Amino acid sequence: MNASLIINFFTALITFVMGILILTGIIFPGSRDSSIQVFGIVLLIYGVYRFVNLFSKVKQIRMQERQEILNKEREKLFRKNE
Repeated sequence: MNASLIINFFTALITFVMGILILTGIIFPGSRDSSIQVFGIVLLIYGVYRFVNLFSKVKQIRMQERQEILNKEREKLFRKNE
């Protein structure tokens, strides 16, 4: 795996967990201010967004690798038939 993918994964995980901790009141106990709840929701949504973005990048990288393999095999086949 790429180092940037690993960093993105841990960033998404930390963001998501921080959103949960804020919403459950572990980080700011006793404070039920609506702005803190909105901030927790925003962190949750951003964490989910980063996960979805990360998995789409991984899928794209795998598709590119498969395409490169297919292109190499196609070139071998054309050279063999010549």
